[in-house]
Amino acid sequence: MKPSKIIVLSILFIMVNLVHGECQSKKNKGYHPAPNSPKAKEDASKKDDETKKVDESKDVDESQEDEGPKEKKALPLGWGANIGNISFQGSTFAFGIAPNIAYKFNESLATGFMMKLDYYYAKYAAQGVNYSSFDLGPTVFARYKIFWETEGATPFMKGLFVQAEYERAFIAREETDQFGNIILNGNHIETVRTGEDYIYIGAGTSSGYPFSTFVSIHYNIIDKPELTRDPFGLRLGFTYNY
Repeated sequence: MKPSKIIVLSILFIMVNLVHGECQSKKNKGYHPAPNSPKAKEDASKKDDETKKVDESKDVDESQEDEGPKEKKALPLGWGANIGNISFQGSTFAFGIAPNIAYKFNESLATGFMMKLDYYYAKYAAQGVNYSSFDLGPTVFARYKIFWETEGATPFMKGLFVQAEYERAFIAREETDQFGNIILNGNHIETVRTGEDYIYIGAGTSSGYPFSTFVSIHYNIIDKPELTRDPFGLRLGFTYNY
């Protein structure tokens, strides 16, 4: 073989080894394209997207930690009770209690149901007998606080309210004859039961919230002589959350 061919072959062999070594070096160290090449820009964009996703995930986690557990919204329900239908007339006495439950539409307006339970007692000294009975009065009502949402209103003004209600009362009283004399069955006074309708309008003032105490006065606008109760009534009571 001629010396010139040997030299050429030697040079080719050296160049092949150099190229193969450079490829191995790139595989071991990782391939890094030129900074301004399309491949470099694509890799940089992918890296930015991955970093942004990680940051957004951290922000969501931190936001949830800051908010803490969400509080359950309270039901717009309230309840209460009052005493009323109190009267003293000669030898008779009457006293009533009325628990109630209400639905609150907003801080000013509530509607509800009330069950009135009244106790009645009468003493007849001449006949030597006493009489007592219980009355029931299922009632629907609506209450509106006039100045609750008025800006600058004082606590007293915020507590002022008006109320309307309808009651179907089931009343038990002594049975009497045409002259107004009680009818006796031995030592027992006979009872007569009637159903009576009452429509009350009233006004009052309350103090405190959500637990409130109140006083109010009410008038039966369909007052008739044959009705058992007096048209005016004074009430004292409390309410919670309305």
